Amino acid sequence: MLNAYVFSDGGLKGFPVAEGPIPAETVWLDLISPTEADDVLAEAFAGISVPTREEMGEIEQSSRLYIEGDARYMTASLLCGADTPTPVMLEVSFIVTKGRLITVRYGEPRAFPSVAGRLAKSCPSAVTGEIILIDLLEAIVDRAADVLEQIGADVERISKRIFERDQSRENANQRYRAILSHVGRKEGLVSYARESLASLQRLLSFLGTETEGVAVSKDARASVKSMSRDVAGLSDYAAFMGDKLQFLLDATIGLVSLEQNNIIKIFAVLSVVLMPPTLIASIYGMNFEHMPELASRYGYPVALVAMVISGILPYVFFKWRRWL
Repeated sequence: MLNAYVFSDGGLKGFPVAEGPIPAETVWLDLISPTEADDVLAEAFAGISVPTREEMGEIEQSSRLYIEGDARYMTASLLCGADTPTPVMLEVSFIVTKGRLITVRYGEPRAFPSVAGRLAKSCPSAVTGEIILIDLLEAIVDRAADVLEQIGADVERISKRIFERDQSRENANQRYRAILSHVGRKEGLVSYARESLASLQRLLSFLGTETEGVAVSKDARASVKSMSRDVAGLSDYAAFMGDKLQFLLDATIGLVSLEQNNIIKIFAVLSVVLMPPTLIASIYGMNFEHMPELASRYGYPVALVAMVISGILPYVFFKWRRWL
């Protein structure tokens, strides 16, 4: 899918391009899961090569941030679907050339429709690809901040659940299992956020540097510097969240160990209490001459029932104590 954005009626209007031609006044060309035909159309329009999905996924910095002719290529890893059960890392390429912006992505980061909607309502007539890129990066940084704020609130709730006095009859095993599951999910989300912020930091450093005669404007450089500070602060906060989650994980495992030790202690005490009667019964057994049960017609069935009950009662007790 290929969307072309053109300034019209005070805003940046976007429309899909199926076969071409792409309007010459296009300022932003957005390729969403492009086909080979879309790549050819975009390359013919901008006079540049569009990176493939495999090239976008390479981890070498020289393959993600480089200049080719008068085009500046930048690829960043963005966290997508942070508010869903299955967040993913999405590679997005930004290409600035001849006053235009070309983006290549295989997903729908929330920043893109947000910026497109805002620019459609109000946009300066002298809008350039550089301005749109700065708006997109600012929206991406804002989104990362929102995600980390939500993670911080979730971590605080998990912390309270771990250390508060449990007044409910909730099964301890289920409670700790749920806590460990939540901590694991948040830790994975924080790892994604840290990876995304590190990628953004490298992109901003590259964008703010004048290289081989290709530079950004003074206003854009100031915005890049401000975003770099924001990203650095968010990276520190993400590192703090990672350390706190590790602490909560260790604390939960420690509480599980304490719970297990308490149960084992009870079994040890019961074993010691029952050891003398067991010893006496083992020595004397049933070797008494006068035992009324031996003459009873129902002595054997009663003994069997007593055996069954003696097996059921501990199980019921353990279930009542939430040990099973």
